[in-house]
Amino acid sequence: MVRRATRERAKDKIPMARKSKTQVPTIDHTLTLASLCEAYLASLVERGQSEGTIFSYRMELNTAKAVLGADTLVSDLTYDAIAAFNTCDRVMKKKSGKPKAEPSFLKTRRTLRLCLAFAEQSRLIGCSPVPASKDALPGQTVEQASADATTPTPEKPKKGKRRGALVLEVSQPEAEAAADVAEAMIAATAPETAA
Repeated sequence: MVRRATRERAKDKIPMARKSKTQVPTIDHTLTLASLCEAYLASLVERGQSEGTIFSYRMELNTAKAVLGADTLVSDLTYDAIAAFNTCDRVMKKKSGKPKAEPSFLKTRRTLRLCLAFAEQSRLIGCSPVPASKDALPGQTVEQASADATTPTPEKPKKGKRRGALVLEVSQPEAEAAADVAEAMIAATAPETAA
């Protein structure tokens, strides 16, 4: 009886509004690069990223703010501006003038790209000026960069836990034969215990 009364009352209630699948993006035309960077770093804190990660991302975003301008409106950033940033001396070279290692300059590029992707996903901007999965480079268009991002890359051999160790894929019979050989080698080298 109680269930029936609850169902009847539920029918009388006004249904709750559901989220529209085609939400109109909220675009903040006054959003500066500095404000976006702080919002992105705050989202990393909310997701539980470590202090070291957040510090590292902050340093990379400080480079972007220094080159592109902290007060630059995010809506004014273009693909060409990001491409110029990605190849500027501050990103590509150390203070001494020597070239940075590839992982270092790729991290700087990736951090800004992820920040812009965050802005798009958070509906702070309508669309990121660069693809979320590929660096913007001078001489390329957005379409070319997007096409390069979708081109499959050849599969590299898988690496094991130890640096440089390759993991070989073998069939079940080969694996069993290798295990038998390994057991025989261990048995041959193990000291016999006295019974």
